[in-house]
Amino acid sequence: MDKFDEIHVDIESEQQAFDLLESYLDGYGLPDSLSFNGWPNLTIKLTGEKFNRSLTPSVMKGFVEMQAQINKSYALAKYGVPDVRKLTKEELDALEIEVTVEQGSSIVEINIDGFLTKLTQELVGKMNATEIMFTVLGAAVIWGGVTVFKRFLDNRKDTRLAEIAKDGEKEHLRTMQIMSEQETKRLRVISEMVAEKPLLDNMDRMSYDAKTQMVKSFVRSDSAQIDGVTIDSEMAKELVTNARRRSSEMRIDGIYRIEEVNNTDPESFKVKVRRVDTDQRLTCVVQDVFLDESGNKEALQRAEWERKPVHLSINAKHVDGDIKSAVILYVRDVEKKPE
Repeated sequence: MDKFDEIHVDIESEQQAFDLLESYLDGYGLPDSLSFNGWPNLTIKLTGEKFNRSLTPSVMKGFVEMQAQINKSYALAKYGVPDVRKLTKEELDALEIEVTVEQGSSIVEINIDGFLTKLTQELVGKMNATEIMFTVLGAAVIWGGVTVFKRFLDNRKDTRLAEIAKDGEKEHLRTMQIMSEQETKRLRVISEMVAEKPLLDNMDRMSYDAKTQMVKSFVRSDSAQIDGVTIDSEMAKELVTNARRRSSEMRIDGIYRIEEVNNTDPESFKVKVRRVDTDQRLTCVVQDVFLDESGNKEALQRAEWERKPVHLSINAKHVDGDIKSAVILYVRDVEKKPE
């Protein structure tokens, strides 16, 4: 189903990006190509005596972490593992974000055009044109959009309110109004978007960790303002307390061959698999709920016996792409895998 007469679209706002994403998720097409014109440009206003046309090393740590996670995102898109050691100097130079401090102010603008350009180029041959447009739009929203940043703040606010025992300590957090009604509606699009593409799911986790470090760096300022949301030093410290890294886990969905099924242990159903496109071998356990549902256990055994590939959704714990453990979430016939 097609909804666009234009072959090429200039993306000039976050709303335009979300309109395109929502349209695709509702079953319509996307333009054949797109470019970014003035968006995304994540803008942060810092206040404090040290923040006049300059940034302190402690605040720069937040942007350095964002760069590190963006590099991992690109490595994941290119190699299937978030290992930046595989990237060349030329690639790292091209991926470098631009952090600009406006003359005579403490307004910081973050430009990720280089990353989006390299990502688009890298996905050619790995996805069809529509999938590339969807993935690049999603990456722009995740890394450069204010809605995803506010979603992070909202998540941390709710988490901390649940963790804090004393009502008196909750009051300061409760004063923070984060998301507009329109932005709240966008959360459905974000949720469906990351469910649609494991690469975007993984970028979302990396972005979460980058935002954690960025907000942690705001503790050294008097306040930071992002699209009308003001975070003072005390609030920044509270928001990131007990925040856990999310990018230590990643989705590695794909088409796999089942090399061995081991059901001798009643407590753990283990499967050795090999990814078809990379030859990567893994030993996975099957999510417990699967042992009793939908014949998944039998489906894996049948795939081994018949030597046929299957589409697996796998959640893995890793260190720089080196898989430490993996859990199969669900299995589908290749013919039925999601587009």
